[in-house]
Amino acid sequence: PMHLFRSVEFWVEAAASCKQKGLLDTLGLSNCSADEVRRAVAAGRQFDISVVVNQVHFSLLDYNSTALQEMQRCCDELGVSIIAYNSLGQGLLTDNMDEVKFSHNKPAKMMRIQWSDLKALREALRQIADKHNASMAQVALNWCRSHNVIPLVGCRSKQQASDTLTALDWDLFSHERELLDSLALTRCTLDSPVWRRKLFVILAGLVMSTCRLFDLLGLGVVKQ
Repeated sequence: PMHLFRSVEFWVEAAASCKQKGLLDTLGLSNCSADEVRRAVAAGRQFDISVVVNQVHFSLLDYNSTALQEMQRCCDELGVSIIAYNSLGQGLLTDNMDEVKFSHNKPAKMMRIQWSDLKALREALRQIADKHNASMAQVALNWCRSHNVIPLVGCRSKQQASDTLTALDWDLFSHERELLDSLALTRCTLDSPVWRRKLFVILAGLVMSTCRLFDLLGLGVVKQ
C-alpha cells in the first residue's frame, strides 16, 4: 500500500493485467488503511479484479485504534475479509510471557508498551482462559474470530499447533469479548506517520535487494 512512486491504483491495474494472463484470480492487500481499501476496491471494479482480503496487524494490542476500527468497518462494508497477523502480539498475549521476558521483547519496545500497560488485559485473558480450561493464546485467537477476523498464527512446535487448533473448539461469550474490547490497547501500525511507513518500505526494499544480490552472487546459498 505504501510506495514512493506508485499509487494503490497502479498496483491494482497491474494485478488485473496478471489476471488477464491467468496468473491470479483475485487480489489481496496488506497493511492498507480504510482509504486505501476503498481506493483499491474501486480500482478493482474499474479494472475487473476483486479485492478479497486485507492483511493487517490486528490484535488486542491495537484494537482501540481509531484507524484500525475505521479500516474494519470499511472492509465489512465492502465485503473484504481481514487476515490478522501478529494476533498473539509476539507472545505478549500468551501464558509464556512474564516480566523478565518482557524486558527483552523487541516488539514491545518498538511499540513503546510498558509491562504495566498489559496488566489488566493479561489478567482478563488469564481469567477467561481458566474458565474455558484453555490457554491465553486460545483466548486471544478466539477474540479475533469473534470479530470475524481470520488470525494468522505462526507455530514453532507441535504443542503450539495443537493449542491453536483447539481454539476452534470453543467460542467466547459476548460479555467476554466486550470486556477484552474495553481493555485493548491502541498500538496500531496504521497510526504510524507517513514518513515512518515510507522509511520502513525503503529499508525493507534494501534488505530484499541485498538478499537478491547475494543469491545472484551465490553467497546466499546454503550448502548441504
